Amino acid sequence: MLKKLLTIISVPLVAVDFFIFYFWISDWEKLNSKIGLTIWVGSILLGVVIYFAYRNLDQTEKSVSVYSRLVFGSTLITIFLGVFAIIIEFITSSMQ
Repeated sequence: MLKKLLTIISVPLVAVDFFIFYFWISDWEKLNSKIGLTIWVGSILLGVVIYFAYRNLDQTEKSVSVYSRLVFGSTLITIFLGVFAIIIEFITSSMQ
């Protein structure tokens, strides 16, 4: 039951993470809004929770391993994008 629920949540989460990546590259202003930042932080928190839930399942099963790595990778990329965005914002604000 938990495995099915995690799978149902994981697929849209990874899609949201890739949309965040797309908007980070193409249209930064959409992510720099209240809604964009809420989605960004929510995606990171949900990704971490789901990843730790996957760690409690049997890792020898192929689908669990694949989804666990996919969630971990997309959440890690989203975290790095957030860190880079903060660094860029700090650098550009100190130039003024």
